[in-house]
Amino acid sequence: MTTIQLSYNEAQTLARKAANGAGLPHGVAEDIGGAAVWLSARGVDAIGVVVAALSDCQPAILAGQAAIDALCCGESDEVNVDDDNPRLLLIGLAGAAAMNMGLSLAVRFRNGDVVSLAQVSDLADQASSIEALRLTSRNTDDMSERLVSRRPAATDTKAYAAALGLAAKTYVPASELSRVQGAGAGTTDND
Repeated sequence: MTTIQLSYNEAQTLARKAANGAGLPHGVAEDIGGAAVWLSARGVDAIGVVVAALSDCQPAILAGQAAIDALCCGESDEVNVDDDNPRLLLIGLAGAAAMNMGLSLAVRFRNGDVVSLAQVSDLADQASSIEALRLTSRNTDDMSERLVSRRPAATDTKAYAAALGLAAKTYVPASELSRVQGAGAGTTDND
């Protein structure tokens, strides 16, 4: 597998644009960009996760985002994740939301154990055994959740190319009509 090293900003922007290109609402796409940064900081190929989720899980993304919003508002105690959900993306969305709200993300494994996500050593490998997500009050031991890695996780070049393809769907097509209607720099460049 060939990889490319993106900055956190590049991962966030590309994930957001890919989500927009896939037809998701702008606010959801913004959240997906934040989730990409959160996942990448934890050693997960976030662009690969986003591309996989966008390819066949858009209804599950929207339902999961609504469930995470309800969790953040205190309307539910946990969000269940199952095999029909884009599990890693939902974990990233919940993790980014928890960080923004000053809360901690806890996970419930299939065996019933509930642990702070900060204690999960390899998120990508253990994600399949996570059954539910919970938000809890942050304690001083959870500060490690803020920044796990100084460098984002590497991205598979095939996922990167697929994300660029989705992002390109947001561009105005280059045509004479689009130029007449104001797209592009026109005949003068005011830079």
